[in-house]
Amino acid sequence: MSVKSRAKPGREDDYDHWYDEVHKADMLTLSGILSCDRYRELDMQGKETGECIAQYAVETDDPAALLQSVFAATPTMRMTEAIDLESPQFTFLRPHQGKGA
Repeated sequence: MSVKSRAKPGREDDYDHWYDEVHKADMLTLSGILSCDRYRELDMQGKETGECIAQYAVETDDPAALLQSVFAATPTMRMTEAIDLESPQFTFLRPHQGKGA
């Protein structure tokens, strides 16, 4: 599961602290979420875009149900005012299995 989000302008340090020290731990308590790595998105010139990508390793046969469990748990998670609440975008990825794989 990949989650793209960003901080409110001027709140990047608060956002990073919250994500690394609070939110990641909250997410890892959910069933099916195994690990999390975070990245900064870069443009084609190598400059940061302001977007952050959290790449979660998950174990599920039902991505929609896993996402529902994340949304259901959100009200009990410790949130921050530093996140731009319009920014989160969720995507699920699976390894490509080409022909003959």
